[in-house]
Amino acid sequence: MSPRPVFAACLLAALPFAAAAQPAACPPLVSDQARLDCDLLRAKTISADGERLFGPAAGEWLTIVDTGSPSGLSYVYQVTEEKPYLLLEARAIPGDDSQSTTPACRLRTTLPLDTADAIRAATANLISNPPMGYGSREEVRLNPDGSRSIRLIVDSRDIVTRIQTGDAVFSFSRLASATDEVTHLNNLVIGVANFSSDWNCESR
Repeated sequence: MSPRPVFAACLLAALPFAAAAQPAACPPLVSDQARLDCDLLRAKTISADGERLFGPAAGEWLTIVDTGSPSGLSYVYQVTEEKPYLLLEARAIPGDDSQSTTPACRLRTTLPLDTADAIRAATANLISNPPMGYGSREEVRLNPDGSRSIRLIVDSRDIVTRIQTGDAVFSFSRLASATDEVTHLNNLVIGVANFSSDWNCESR
C-alpha cells in the first residue's frame, strides 16, 4: 500500500523519528506456526501501543495490523458492526522511543455500504474455508527464458489479520504484496483509510 495521501503532510516532519515505530522482525523460526505466533505477538504489541494513545478499541470483530508501512509508522485498523453499517477506526502508531513531535493520528469513519458488503463477503469466505495462517514469504519471478526463479523474502513488511466470530478466532499473516483472499480483505479496509479525509492528527 502507498502512504496515506490525505494526512501525509502532517507526518513528513516526523519521518526521521518514525522509523523506530516498526517493531523488530521475528527471528528465523522453524515452523510456519511459530512464525505466525511471532507475528501475532508483534501485532498485539502494536495494538497495545495504540490503546495507550487512544484508549480501548471499540471491538474485535476484524482487526488488521500493518507492522511497518512505507511512512515508517505502524497502523491498526479495526472494523466493528453497527447494523446496517460497518465502522472503521484506524490508528497510526508512533514507536515508544520516537520523539514527542511525532503526531498520533486516528481515523473514525463509516464504511461505504458497497465496501461493507464486500468486507462481509470476504470475511465469510475466509471463515468458511480458512487458508493457511502464515502466507508464503517467497517471490516468484518469470525469467526471459520462461523458467521461474524463487527468492526468499527475509526482511518483510507483514500485515496481520484477525477475525473473531463467537468463540472462534481466525488469524493470518501475509506479505503486504501478497495477492490472495486474505490480502483482498485487507485491501478493502486499508483502501478506505488511505483516501479518507477524516484523519485527525495531534502532537503528543
